[in-house]
Amino acid sequence: MSSLSKTPSMNGRTTLLPPTENFTTLGNPEDDSVVSNDFSTALGALILGLVFLLGVPGNLFIIWSILARAKRYSVTTMLILNLACADGFIMALTIFFIIYLAKQQWVFGNPMCKLLFYLCNANMYASIFLITLMSVHRLVAVVFPLKVTFLFRKKIVLRVLISMWVLVMVMSVPSLVFRNVRLDKDEMNKTRLVCAPEHELPRHVRFQYAFETVAGFILPYAVIVTSYVLILKRLRQTKFRRNVRSEKFILAIVVMFGLFWLPYHVINMIQVCERGVFAVSLTP
Repeated sequence: MSSLSKTPSMNGRTTLLPPTENFTTLGNPEDDSVVSNDFSTALGALILGLVFLLGVPGNLFIIWSILARAKRYSVTTMLILNLACADGFIMALTIFFIIYLAKQQWVFGNPMCKLLFYLCNANMYASIFLITLMSVHRLVAVVFPLKVTFLFRKKIVLRVLISMWVLVMVMSVPSLVFRNVRLDKDEMNKTRLVCAPEHELPRHVRFQYAFETVAGFILPYAVIVTSYVLILKRLRQTKFRRNVRSEKFILAIVVMFGLFWLPYHVINMIQVCERGVFAVSLTP
């Protein structure tokens, strides 16, 4: 979700803030906000509307099914419950961004600007880490079946989940620091308020987006791919080799995870590269 205001642009649009107050007034790639284009605004509102209408009820149903029907919570059930909470929370927050796009300006104030993107980032990390935990759990269950009961005891899993939620809250702090409401000009040269990232120095941009990509995609995806490669190898070595459906399902998980998150992190890397070029151009 934090990618909503990361549309790269080199059109040199400036804000109304004095150049001495903020680095983003120098015509850098961050000056183009998500509401600066009518087409992207309408398309974004439509997509978020579908996400809200389909995603929120779906995740609420999963949460209700587990809480109301499950008599005993297995490790898999605990992971799915946390994943549904993380995904459902992100999708519930989309209503604020739909209003943002519809009004084409930020109307919720600076504290909410920081808080909403902070919560989105935290739950984004949580979703990715939970999928990673699921892959590791599956790996141990298939490759080391005698150790799965010991390594994935409920008390241990509960502690891991609590630690994970604390970790994602800490990892999302840059959204609180580098996200602010600022004045912007639209295509008609009218001023409006936008909730956008603001970085005083180029290295702050490189740090935030590179950190998100490495911690939120490259490392988890490496763990997921490695886990499922070992699982597939194990399946082919045992009597389960005939289970072709399992292999296809595993491959689908790996591919879908990559396709879903890759565009977001590609945009992050574009920001890092553009800011690197921009910083070089400012050097005497």
